Amino acid sequence: MLTVEGLFKTYFLRLKSFAINWVKTEDLAKDIVQDAYLVLVEQEGILMKPELVVKSFLYSTVKNLCLNHIRRDQTRNRINSQLPREEIDDFDLMDNLIRSEVMGELYAEIKQLPEGCQHICKLIYFEGKKYEEVAVELNISVNTVKTQRQRALRLLKNRLLYSILYIMLFKLFV
Repeated sequence: MLTVEGLFKTYFLRLKSFAINWVKTEDLAKDIVQDAYLVLVEQEGILMKPELVVKSFLYSTVKNLCLNHIRRDQTRNRINSQLPREEIDDFDLMDNLIRSEVMGELYAEIKQLPEGCQHICKLIYFEGKKYEEVAVELNISVNTVKTQRQRALRLLKNRLLYSILYIMLFKLFV
């Protein structure tokens, strides 16, 4: 049986990334994803269903909560007459979904890297620090930073190659 805690650990980052594309702020995206998990908990029997069904439920709930927030925000600002009436383009939705899944896989793979590579990747790619800043912060040479980064990229490339090919094939046939 699936647990809310396990689902939270597995999908929170992906769902947050998915929500950011609509609400544009990380804090609001986190709140919406947390609300989606509350909706999940209130649904009787949903945790007995296959994980793919629960995952789809979470993505749909996040999308609906985001759209509801946007509508409420626009109403609050008295621009209800200017609400866009067009549906979200299916291709944009699919790209958003794929991007969120890739980010989730990438983050999961980075957590599997050796500690040094993992820490350097987070500082360079998630915090946007330069090699020199990382070297000073970790009290190591710039060459060590570069070497660890190259090692991490090589490991990630090997691990993610099949996932990337799968996504590219999926986009060709959709």
